[in-house]
Amino acid sequence: MNLLKSELEDLEQKGSLLKKNVLSKNEIDRVKEIILNQPGGKGVKKSHYPVNFNNFITKLLKLDFKKIKDGLFLLNIKKRLNLNLISNTIFKDKANLIMIDGYWNSIEKKDILPWHSDQAYGGNKNVEVIKSPNIFYLKFFFYLTNVGPNNGCTSYIPCSHKITYAVRSCIFEKKVNYEPFWSLDDLVKFIKKKENYKHILEKLSSEEELNNFFKKADLISTNPEKSFFDFEASPGDLLIFNDSGVHRGSMPSLNTRIALRYLYKKNSF
Repeated sequence: MNLLKSELEDLEQKGSLLKKNVLSKNEIDRVKEIILNQPGGKGVKKSHYPVNFNNFITKLLKLDFKKIKDGLFLLNIKKRLNLNLISNTIFKDKANLIMIDGYWNSIEKKDILPWHSDQAYGGNKNVEVIKSPNIFYLKFFFYLTNVGPNNGCTSYIPCSHKITYAVRSCIFEKKVNYEPFWSLDDLVKFIKKKENYKHILEKLSSEEELNNFFKKADLISTNPEKSFFDFEASPGDLLIFNDSGVHRGSMPSLNTRIALRYLYKKNSF
C-alpha cells in the first residue's frame, strides 16, 4: 500500500485519513479468527501480539506457538502494506512498531471512549514529568466489521492535533501551568483561561485556527445526541490517525466492533 502525496498531506494537516479496501477477504477472515479466538478483549495482555525478536523468544520459551503463528501473520500484513515506510514518512524520521493488538466490543448504548486526546497524561491531576510535546503515536486502525455514525467508528476532530500540540508545548516550556486536559471539555476550558489563551495562540498559525476548533467543540457539546466527525467504514478499511488529536470511540449500537491496531512511535523518543 502506498499513500498518494495528497493523502499524506491530508494526514499531516487534518490528523487522520480513511483508506478503503486495504485488507483482502482472506486477511479479514483470518484476522477476525485470530482476534475472536483470544480469551481477552481490549487493554489486556492477551490481546497483544509479538512485534520484535525478544517478544517472539518470550513466546517460544512459554511454548505459546499459537501467538507466534498469529504474530507472524500480522507482521506479514504490516510488511505487505508498507506500514514502516508510511510511518517513517509521517514522522520524518525512523519509526518503531511498538504494539500490535486486536480486540472486540460488544453491542452497547454508550461510547467506548468519550472525546479525548491520548497525549494528555490520562487526565491526571498531578504530573511529575512533563513529556516533550513532539511525542505522539501514529495508529493504524483496521476495521473487521462495519462501523459508522454512533456505531463503533473512531470519530476525530480534524486538525485538533495542532491544538493539543500547542497546549503541550506551552506546558512543556512552562508558559502555562499544567491542568488536566484529557477530555474535550477540560481542553476547551484550559485554552480559554485568560492566563493561557495568549500563549497557546502564539503557537498556532492564526486565531482562526483556534476559533474553528472552538466551533467544532461547541457543535459536540451542544448537540450530544448527534454524530459529528464520524465516518462510514467497512471490513478491511483502515483509519490512520495521530493519537494526540481529539477523538472518541463511538457506541457499537448495531453490531459487535472488531478491530486490529498497529502503533508506531518515533525512534528518538
